[in-house]
Amino acid sequence: MKVSEHIAYGGAASVALAPVFGFQTLYFFFGSLFIDLDHYVDFLYYGKFKNWSIPKMFKFHGVFALSSPTEPILALEAFHTVEFFLAWLTTAFIFQSQELYLVFGGMVFHLFLDLLRLYQKRKIHFRALSFIEYWVRSKRMVAYKGFHPEKIFWQAYETLI
Repeated sequence: MKVSEHIAYGGAASVALAPVFGFQTLYFFFGSLFIDLDHYVDFLYYGKFKNWSIPKMFKFHGVFALSSPTEPILALEAFHTVEFFLAWLTTAFIFQSQELYLVFGGMVFHLFLDLLRLYQKRKIHFRALSFIEYWVRSKRMVAYKGFHPEKIFWQAYETLI
């Protein structure tokens, strides 16, 4: 999903929550956008932390938007995983922080929108929602199809240079 769409949907949801949470709905809105920082971290990783260009990061991820639903892609976005969500929720619970709960709500909202869009494009299998799922599925991809899931990401990065 594009950043502009996340801003629009996150903004609309935040406005809808404003009568209940007031000014603090900004935490929800922040959470609905913050979660995508892992896409930038991916770009930095595949560029070996040498290329910090934000426009190239968008081009890098745009390559996958054009891919076929049948291509062998498996993405792991660290902030979109069950483990990250559980760590965030645990922290919110420990500190009993309404702000952290609202950020969590924004992250859940964002992930729901991402999964809905992936489902619509018949690409829901492109993303692993857990580090464990990624590990298991990537082992299977290598063993049964002879294809490493990171290969396509390295190739996409090389086309940008």
